[in-house]
Amino acid sequence: MPSPVAEDPPRRRPRLVGLVVLAACLGLLGFAIVSLSVGTGGSGQIKITGAGETQSLLGGIQQDGARIGPDDSPVTVQVFSDLLCDPCSEWYRDVVVPLIRGPVRDGEIQMIFHHFPMTESGFGLASYGAVAAAKQDYEWQFIQLFYANQEEAKKPGATQEFLDNVARAILNFNVEQWQQDEKDDDVQQTLEEDDKLSAERQLPAQPAVVVGGPNGTKQLIESPSLEEVTSAISQVS
Repeated sequence: MPSPVAEDPPRRRPRLVGLVVLAACLGLLGFAIVSLSVGTGGSGQIKITGAGETQSLLGGIQQDGARIGPDDSPVTVQVFSDLLCDPCSEWYRDVVVPLIRGPVRDGEIQMIFHHFPMTESGFGLASYGAVAAAKQDYEWQFIQLFYANQEEAKKPGATQEFLDNVARAILNFNVEQWQQDEKDDDVQQTLEEDDKLSAERQLPAQPAVVVGGPNGTKQLIESPSLEEVTSAISQVS
């Protein structure tokens, strides 16, 4: 089990992950979760890259909280992932980004992001920041930029200072409002609901998706490939 992620300031985390999920995490083989470390220094320039690419990927696509894509799309893909999971950024790049570029932008599917804590330390500040960004309908920009700068995050850690710089890289984003929204009780409530949902589905500690449409539902676990997800989309459409 990976070491807890220490962050400053600490946040209360949900305690809803069931024993079944913990057992699955402990028994999982072949998937090394590397949590982001946190440095002690507060100095040094934090460089956030990928703002232009993020705007190109997501600009013009309808967002509503954790949802991206038209709300009348016939297929919904629920994404379960952890911002503090190192391998999850590669999976997101290889699977989620192509779905956004293709069927989401084309209006064929909508996607919903669920924060799925994969270590005993639970949710870190990054998850709070992403859910707070959803209150302005910019959660997917926040997630994209965070994953794109995960290597940079390993230097100072996923601190509030780092997250502030991620937020400032989002085009037309009200950073001051976001900083206030991070403290709202409904942000905590959203994370607790995500935590409960992943526990109910008994997901092992890897990225997962649930694809639902007119012809049923498919749950794909253990970092499903783009081919597996697109196949599931076709089956439920």
